[in-house]
Amino acid sequence: MADGLLQPRIGGLYHGVSRQAPLQRSPNQMQDLENFLPSVDIGGIVDRTGTRSTFAVSKAGISSAQCHHFFRTTNGQRWVLMRREAYGQIEVRNVDTGEQASVSYAVGTQDYIAGATNLQFMSLADTTIILNPGVVVTLNEPGRPALTACYVTVEKLSTAAQSFTIAGSNGIARWSLLQNQGNLVTRDFIAMALMNTVNQQMPGISATLVAGNVIRLSGDPGLIAAITASNDWDTTAMRLIKGQVSAISELPPRFEPWAPIAVDPGNGDSTTLYYVMYDPAKNAWVESSYLPFQGATAYLGAGQMPIKLRQLTHNSFALETCPWTPRKTGDSESNPAPYFVGRRITAMAQWKGRMWFGTEDKVVGSQPDDLYNFFRESAREVRPADPVELSCDSPDLSVIQHIVAFRNKLMVLTDNAQLEIPGDKPVTPEDAVIGVATRYQIDRDCPPQVIGDALYYTGQAEGRSVLWEYAYDEGAGNNTAFDLSKHIPGYVPGRVRMIRGSAQAGRTFAWTPSDPSRLYVHTAYWKDGQRSQNAWARLQFPGVSTILAFWVDQTDLFILAQSSFSVWVCKMRVDVSLGDDPLTDARLDYLRQVQIFWNVARNRSEVILPDGFSDHAGSLTLLVDRGDTWFHEINGSVIWDGTQYVFHFPTNTGVNFGHIGVRFARTAIFSPFYPSLGESVTPEGRLQIRTVVLDALVSCDFTATVTRSDRPPMSVARSPRAVGEALVPLRGYNQQHRVPFNSKGDQAQLAVSSTSTGPMALTGFTLLGRYTNPTAS
Repeated sequence: MADGLLQPRIGGLYHGVSRQAPLQRSPNQMQDLENFLPSVDIGGIVDRTGTRSTFAVSKAGISSAQCHHFFRTTNGQRWVLMRREAYGQIEVRNVDTGEQASVSYAVGTQDYIAGATNLQFMSLADTTIILNPGVVVTLNEPGRPALTACYVTVEKLSTAAQSFTIAGSNGIARWSLLQNQGNLVTRDFIAMALMNTVNQQMPGISATLVAGNVIRLSGDPGLIAAITASNDWDTTAMRLIKGQVSAISELPPRFEPWAPIAVDPGNGDSTTLYYVMYDPAKNAWVESSYLPFQGATAYLGAGQMPIKLRQLTHNSFALETCPWTPRKTGDSESNPAPYFVGRRITAMAQWKGRMWFGTEDKVVGSQPDDLYNFFRESAREVRPADPVELSCDSPDLSVIQHIVAFRNKLMVLTDNAQLEIPGDKPVTPEDAVIGVATRYQIDRDCPPQVIGDALYYTGQAEGRSVLWEYAYDEGAGNNTAFDLSKHIPGYVPGRVRMIRGSAQAGRTFAWTPSDPSRLYVHTAYWKDGQRSQNAWARLQFPGVSTILAFWVDQTDLFILAQSSFSVWVCKMRVDVSLGDDPLTDARLDYLRQVQIFWNVARNRSEVILPDGFSDHAGSLTLLVDRGDTWFHEINGSVIWDGTQYVFHFPTNTGVNFGHIGVRFARTAIFSPFYPSLGESVTPEGRLQIRTVVLDALVSCDFTATVTRSDRPPMSVARSPRAVGEALVPLRGYNQQHRVPFNSKGDQAQLAVSSTSTGPMALTGFTLLGRYTNPTAS
């Protein structure tokens, strides 16, 4: 069989990067993608849009740790909280305008966040809860006061002769009735008579009538401890109450208001003991603590519990301690402190109206609709609205690292297992359960994210970074976690520490400190319940040394990034764009509108640079709209005039405004070329390619470079057109571009790159070549 001429068309360039062995790689996957985003809708790869800078501030004083947070308030404003290096200080700015908000600090809030290397944030409406997982929670418990009072109640009278006696170490007070005198007096009369007798005959004891038949005896604790009360006719006719009774039925209907009395139905069992007080407004006994006037007996340490950032006005915030509810009933035995006391809170979430904290191997939920209350309402009984405490019972589970609300469950994640608390039924202390859903080794330092209908978390497998996509299959009734990064081993270096995503665009963004200036992007697409896309690429931003934080809100990706001397907040669209709106789709980073001045004396145009732009002095490009199909691109020089940085160039543009920014490179590398013939992949070394024809839905200025080890690289450039002294991108639509390749498919690679301000979208390529068959006759 003779050799055959081939013209295979490889379309659908939306499968992104693959780092598999060459013969396992699909022909529409690429070796690398930087600043190109795969898109099923377009059927190819589209370069990302540029970024718009909101503001830049000096990086001096801004923390380089993971202590920053983007959030939105109910008035629609978007904010970024930046942790400063100064002791316990933060800076809050509007990410759309750059305006700095005023921040007031409550006592103890700066101490709580000072020195933190990692903070966790949870935004709820206009309040953001801030957790420092390095702080140990404490509990302040007032001591029990000494017993300086007891009570004597006259329970009943009889016609029999009898004596009421109150005795102590300091004397005896007795009141006697002759036979049939009981018909002539009342219990209130006897109580008053006894009160007067005690005051006369028992020095050191003060007697007061606090209710009709109830006498209060006050004095030194030693004198009170020695007091006894008796009736020589009937032992039940008189009752002495020294701070405790066996049953609530032993208490009189009326009593001294707000005086605590312990009820001990368990006869010494401290877990069943509770306290009551007489409430005069209700004319009833109500449950209380052991302190008078329902005093709280436990306070969660204000300096050790999470704090909150609360919006006060449209441009002011307050950093405050949260109003953690103290214990108002029971004591440390009957209403014990929450499990996290004496430990570190390592995770938090809000679910089913409760605040949830993860600590060691337990998760604790507050009372519903009372986020700051972690104590039971009653020490007598467990009620459905009481806090929930669940233990991860499996002995091989490690410390809880993250908790997150997902669909109708609360996911509890440890290093080596992922547990869930079902929410299809009421979540109460009696009914809540927790069980293992999946078992994967995850990264403890990367908070999981719910994006659309899936939960994403990261881990390590076979020495590579893994992005897990966890979902619950309602039809099959089982839990599955899909490894989205199996086909890109080594592409994402180190361990991922931050992930964010857009369900609308189907994109997940990941950041790793091993490559701190880039974001790695996973793009997914589902159709008819089947995954049609599982693509990876990465984003690079010129001049960025470290990305400190990032956030996806609606259609925008916000990044907080550090350059040579500045910290920037920039935003870009998460979806792809083909350049329908030149201003929105201009491919420049840090884009900012500026005013252009014509300096007559110096015969040049000048632009006063916004803050931070001097970091990019050697690579700035000015876009000027002259009514052509695209902007005129002007390069210039930057000088310091003694007060400010000025960008200047010799051309008089004739317009007063332009947009300035920094060019960024986009690169797609195709290698090697192994197109399929039928269902078989062509063997190595047998496909001799003469030309690669690129199919471009939109094409700007670009360079195609063929690289092979045995010869210098060969480049073909599509250059912009010159208009006067400015350049304008040479854009085209639905075009094909021929690139000489002249190599075997496994011996060379093709890189398509661009730094143009115009967009580019590639939908496929055609290989013009020959398939050699060495066994042919």
